[in-house]
Parts: sequence; structure tokens; C-alpha cells
Amino acid sequence: MGTAIAIVLRSLYHDIEVIGHDKDLGHSQRAEKLKAIDHSSWNLPSACENAQLVILAIPAESIEATIRAIAPDLMPGAIVTDTCAAKSSIVEAVKKYMPAKATYISSDIIFSPARLSGDASIESITPELFKGAAWTLTPIVASPDAVDSFTSLVTATGAMPIFMDAIEHDGLRLAVNIVPAALSSALMLAVSEDEAWRERIWLAGTTFGAATANVEFTNPTDIAGALVAQPEASTHWLNQLMLQLTDMRDAIEQRRADKLETILKSAADAREHWTAEWYKGREQSQAPIDVKRPSLLGMVVGDRLATQMERGYPTKTDKDKDKKSRR
Repeated sequence: MGTAIAIVLRSLYHDIEVIGHDKDLGHSQRAEKLKAIDHSSWNLPSACENAQLVILAIPAESIEATIRAIAPDLMPGAIVTDTCAAKSSIVEAVKKYMPAKATYISSDIIFSPARLSGDASIESITPELFKGAAWTLTPIVASPDAVDSFTSLVTATGAMPIFMDAIEHDGLRLAVNIVPAALSSALMLAVSEDEAWRERIWLAGTTFGAATANVEFTNPTDIAGALVAQPEASTHWLNQLMLQLTDMRDAIEQRRADKLETILKSAADAREHWTAEWYKGREQSQAPIDVKRPSLLGMVVGDRLATQMERGYPTKTDKDKDKKSRR
């Protein structure tokens, strides 16, 4: 995710310096090879020093320690964001360690299902991936100007900014993000722990790979924490899954191929409807009106103040003319 964001920012701003940091040197070298970053820094605080925008593409469990480490080196007006799938667990840590001079707006980017293929890789990422994406924004420590600036940047990528508080976000994302990750893990364990796994392992191809792909990108601590944080909702969705599986099992035991076909066709219809309606159903009022791509100065001091600084502060005569023009 960090590399993807760097690539789209590169396409918008050609005169910026992008610095990467990763504990795994191989990941940093890969990002450099893709020209997503100019260079990497092994030292996290120094990588964030003088940065106007800091993107934490890390698990939620690492947010608190990371903010505590970089807080002293954040420049005034810096905007910090993350890409965590769960928000509620990081709110207190952000409020506790985030300096007043900087802004923290938590993010979650959901790409259009039509733009992601089963064989997608980091090497295949282009700025087009962000076109039509849903980019949720959860301001935790932020001024109105900072929110305006970051919202403008999100819109400039082609994504739609959607404002949510942490609890609302986590509740809505549980069934479509956290539970599927847990389901992929359950399928992987169910098949791989069978005695005949060794004999069928080489027959597990693209279908099994697609069904268990989430396992590779799942952070166990994040998923477990999100499930436990909402126990009633989590058990509800797991029960719904078990009911669907029970219906399929019963149809098989009854030799009811027609019933099975109905279940499978209903699922196919539901998925087709989901992909077709993915862009619809969002309140347009949630998106900012007449947003523009923020200047680099705007990212530091806010668009309103930046505009004044770039144009020069209005004199009393200017203000009088402005009042007359409004009349």
C-alpha cells in the first residue's frame, strides 16, 4: 500500500522527494527499483524529519510505538496518515503521542474490484488504480485547514474521500474486510491440516490461491484484535457463514443438485450486482465540492493560509472591493 500511494503521488507531483523506510531492506530496494521512492532511510525519525506528509503503511499494533518515535521530528503542519483496516484501536495512542503542531488523519483505501485482477502485483501498480477508489478519512488530531488539504490530495488521486468516525468505520468494514480474512485462514487450515494434503498440494492452483490470498496479506494481531473488539458483530457474521455452509451441506446430503445450483447462482448474482453497483449508493454530499489539487505549501500550512501567502495578504481596500463584489 505504501508503494502504491508513493506511485500515485509521483504522478501528481514531479518535484517532490519521496523517502521510504522499511525494516526489510528488500522491500525498500524494490520500491526504489520501481521509482516509487527517491531513496530509503534506515532511520525512521530521520526519514520523517522535514516531511510534509508521512504515510504509515504498517499494522495497527505498530502505530503507537511509531508515533512515539517520530513525534519529536515532525515538522509544524505535517500531516500523518495510516492505512490500517481498523481505527478504534489506534485513536487513544494517536491522541496521546501526536504533537499539537502536526495533524493525524487515519485512512483506509478500498480499490475498485474492477481494477484489481487475480494476478495483481506491486510491479503492475499504476496511478489508474486509484481512479474511483473509496478513501475513508478519520480525522483524529486535525485542524480544518489540514483536513481540507488532505481531502484535496485524496481527490486529486481520483479517489473519493468519505468521512467516517472510527467506530462507524470499523463496524462497516468488519463483514467485508476482517471476516473474509478470517475465512481465508479457516479454509487454508481446513484443507492443509487434512491427512491427504501432501498428495493434493500440487493440485491446489489458481482457485485455491484466490480463495486463500488474504492469508498472505493478513496481520494476525490486527485481525484478531478487530474480531475481539466487536464480539457480537463478529459472531453474527461467523454464524451467517455457518448457516450458508450448513445449507450447502444439507443440499449435498439430500442429493439436491437443484438446491445447490440455486445457492451458487444466488451468490453469482449477488457478486455481479456488487461489482455493478460498487460506485453507486454513496452520498455525494460526503465528497468535498470544488476541491483542487493542494500546493506543497498548502500541505504545510493549509490551503487557506497558503493562498493568502501566495497572493499576498489582502489590504483593507481589497477587502472592501471583495465585499462590494459579493453584493
